Amino acid sequence: MRAVSLGSVVLLSLVACGPKGPEMATDTADSASTTTGLTTVDAPPTTSGGTTGPTSGATGTSEAGLDLGPPDTTTGGVPTCEATGGCNRLDLLFVIDNSSGMADEQKNLVAALPHLVTRLRALVGADGLPVAPDVHVMVTTTDMGHPYCEPFEKVDYDPARGAPIASACAERLERFSGLGGNAPSRPDVCLDACPERQIAVPVDPYVQFDADGDNVQASGEGDRVIEALECIVPQGIDGCGFESPLESMLQALDPEAAWNVGPAPFLRPGAALAIVLVGDETDCSALDLRHFDPKNVDDPEFNQFWEDLPGLPGVKGEPTSAICWNASMTCEDTDPDLAYDSCVPEEKGVLQPVSRYTELLVEALGVQQDKPVYMLVVTGIPTSGIEDLVHRGWAQEDILPGDPDSPQEKEFDYGIGPGCTSPATGNGLPPGRIRQVCEALDVADDPDTPADESQVRCCFESTCNTDLSAGFDCLLDSLAHELRAAG
Repeated sequence: MRAVSLGSVVLLSLVACGPKGPEMATDTADSASTTTGLTTVDAPPTTSGGTTGPTSGATGTSEAGLDLGPPDTTTGGVPTCEATGGCNRLDLLFVIDNSSGMADEQKNLVAALPHLVTRLRALVGADGLPVAPDVHVMVTTTDMGHPYCEPFEKVDYDPARGAPIASACAERLERFSGLGGNAPSRPDVCLDACPERQIAVPVDPYVQFDADGDNVQASGEGDRVIEALECIVPQGIDGCGFESPLESMLQALDPEAAWNVGPAPFLRPGAALAIVLVGDETDCSALDLRHFDPKNVDDPEFNQFWEDLPGLPGVKGEPTSAICWNASMTCEDTDPDLAYDSCVPEEKGVLQPVSRYTELLVEALGVQQDKPVYMLVVTGIPTSGIEDLVHRGWAQEDILPGDPDSPQEKEFDYGIGPGCTSPATGNGLPPGRIRQVCEALDVADDPDTPADESQVRCCFESTCNTDLSAGFDCLLDSLAHELRAAG
């Protein structure tokens, strides 16, 4: 995002998703706040690290502040898949960046959905038998809301905040026009796969299918499940540019949310859980919004993670998406080249702590609720794989044709250079702390399994790849070790 001065009025031009297109927001928020649990409260004094909710214990309350209820004592303390009859059950959550630069990435994601569904239906377990999985698929966005996005939200737009979006994109085409006078309009992201004459939607807040049928209402004659996913997965490009995939994920997995309770919940006891995070910026799940407040431009406590204005060392301009990287990662550099020696996550009191999310996935859900958790992150990494990711600053070759910005301006906007660049999809920024959350899921099958033979539960795919099927193959190959036919 770029600060633009108009007389005495200062506007923030929010680059919505990677260095692609502008969104606008103003500095109209009166005071900072912090998100904790499921509510927004006044900000506490800034601290380094720490937690924002009660720690987990015998009551089943997670560090994230979610009441998970008491363990199921009828099955030795946890609701195992054998006890629930759900060893073939899979709950699949998509968290999709819906900011202005994500049109092509969403289109590539939709193109991979037939491959995903076909492979799920043909999945064979580790025992060599067909799984015939019973699948729930829920879709939400990365938009948790932000005071500097609110003034420019469309009148009919509400941030999802982790809630399911199960309507056909052809019925919400206004979502596929960005914000601002020169905003892109990309209805093709929706209509190429979900034409208005062929709408398919689930009757629940999620798509359900198994060997016996599905919950989809469709007007076409093709595969109803594929058609429904092609209709609900495209989320549009008018969302907030401070993407919060980790917090949106947490809210979507709240066991007390309306879609997770009642006779037909999205989350089911004992079912495996797979999460697909799709975006091309690092996570910006805010804890203390004072660090994003333009009024704190001269306050060293709150502007310390802001980039200096290009060409003006030591001079702060406006808060940009660079805060999301600078306030969550620490990079070491001893060489004069653009590449850093290392970049590692660090809690600095600005964003929600990583432990908020790892504790939910690994302990509260994985251990207490016996839900094995898997993740695919589609993010800004090299097309050759995350092992080739180099953290570095911006270079001239990263600037795509038609982009007027300089590398210095990009550094001001984002604080880190791209992990990949493609004429087809643009620039993708490294995942930062999202990687730490994902890799925390890679656990051994049992305590005696050597670390180098532990089961892979974390997969990565590059947003610069137009074909995302390999990422889904990684996820499904991992799930094949977990799922088995219902017995």
